[in-house]
Amino acid sequence: MKRIKFLPVIACITSLLFMNCRSDEKVNEPQTIIFDTDIGNDIDDALAMAMLYNYQKQGLIRMAGITISKGNPAAVSYTDLLNKQYGCPNIPIGYVGAEGKTPEDGLYLHQTLSYAENGKRFFTDDSLLYKRVPEAYKLQRKLLSEAKDHSVTLIVVGFSTNIAKLLQSGPDEYSKLSGKALVAKKVSKLYMMGGMFGENPFPEYNIVKDIPAAQAVFHDWPTPIIVSGWEVGSALKFPAKSLLQLFPEAWEHPVVNAYFHYQKMPYDRETWDLTSVLDAVESDKNYFEHSAAGKITIDDKGMSHFQAQSNGNHYYLRIAHETSQQMILQRLINAVVGK
Repeated sequence: MKRIKFLPVIACITSLLFMNCRSDEKVNEPQTIIFDTDIGNDIDDALAMAMLYNYQKQGLIRMAGITISKGNPAAVSYTDLLNKQYGCPNIPIGYVGAEGKTPEDGLYLHQTLSYAENGKRFFTDDSLLYKRVPEAYKLQRKLLSEAKDHSVTLIVVGFSTNIAKLLQSGPDEYSKLSGKALVAKKVSKLYMMGGMFGENPFPEYNIVKDIPAAQAVFHDWPTPIIVSGWEVGSALKFPAKSLLQLFPEAWEHPVVNAYFHYQKMPYDRETWDLTSVLDAVESDKNYFEHSAAGKITIDDKGMSHFQAQSNGNHYYLRIAHETSQQMILQRLINAVVGK
């Protein structure tokens, strides 16, 4: 691939994306996160993961595990590569398996994993790792069984496949509780990217790809659910210039490499998944407005419907005004690059 000529900047800035994931700061009780992703379909998953690694470096969270809902083995290899790149090789990975949705290769998984110049590959990956990792919902059960009560924040930025299996699972070697009871006991909140709650709604991608799973989750999930709809991330486009300016010649970083592969540069990409991560980890900053309490339902076409209910435990995000929009976008950029 022909390299792009980037703007010259101070070389040390490039180190921001290469931070070691282990925390250098002391926090009494970092937030425990399980992250479920369809990484490999869109580049926003990779940017969202960069945020999470940097949050861990800052001592704000503890990444308990990463589970994958995209049914392509390269998604496991790429996730493992990110773990190692950020100094977190021991974060466990779970995989949906061969029956997972969207088995297609996508536009950046293999392209980044196999990237080479002058015959020299940039990255070393384990292409058979997917055979050795646990099924996603089983890893979720294990991690929840080991967690303190009501301590886990679950962030889901892909399909509901894995968490529907978790919800419907029975007692096993990790817990005597049913999936629903285990979730109620261990999970604090579920943050999701999915649905559409703005003007001119339509069936949104993450919902449509596994409608029965989404229906089951919104019907039966026992904790509060906070949803970032399509309209939120669409209003906040991650600027390509932030990568062009901060990371010249940074093909050796798998997040930047993947971004450059995903579409023809320069392009600004919607921040759908990043918004859920931001609200989950920095909820105290109130970057977004939350709707009134209510109930979200998914119809058989994949349309998402919200009905306000005083006793409801579903909420969706809103951007208050244009000033908030610019502030949120800048915070997303900083979180991705580790500022």
